[in-house]
Amino acid sequence: MTNLAYIICVAAVFVFSAIYLFSGNFFYKLFKAQPDNVSYESARDALDRISSWTIWITGIQTAAMGAMGFLAQEENINDFIVYGFFALLFFGASITLSTWLLSSLPSIQQRLKLQVSTENDIYMIRIFSVIPISMGRFTGLVHAYFLIGIVFFALFIFQTFENGTPGNCSI
Repeated sequence: MTNLAYIICVAAVFVFSAIYLFSGNFFYKLFKAQPDNVSYESARDALDRISSWTIWITGIQTAAMGAMGFLAQEENINDFIVYGFFALLFFGASITLSTWLLSSLPSIQQRLKLQVSTENDIYMIRIFSVIPISMGRFTGLVHAYFLIGIVFFALFIFQTFENGTPGNCSI
């Protein structure tokens, strides 16, 4: 792939992300999605679980990117550089979105109601009060990019070992 092709791929992921995130209201109306009545305690527990989940997948992706660096020590990596690029692209996008997601959690928790309310449905609530993106759409994109990154990471690993044992290690 040429450098221009790499830039176009990065731009395409950025544009897709923006369209997906900002079209949430359209899909909620189309599918008639309604928020659930949720207590403050349940919403707070769910936010804690999302925080833990986001931290874990960010750690997994960072470790996978480190493994890719170790495996790419071979002199001739051109055969599998495309899989590596896409793995890094989607892992990087997921990590970037995860950082934004983690920074939004205090804002969300501050806006929770103390009584049972549909406004406590964390998947329908905006990630920040001024940004019209729901937590559900945002976490969905983080998860999707993580899964796509895992697929390209697996293809990178398969291609790496198909081309020989990388990093002078034995299997």
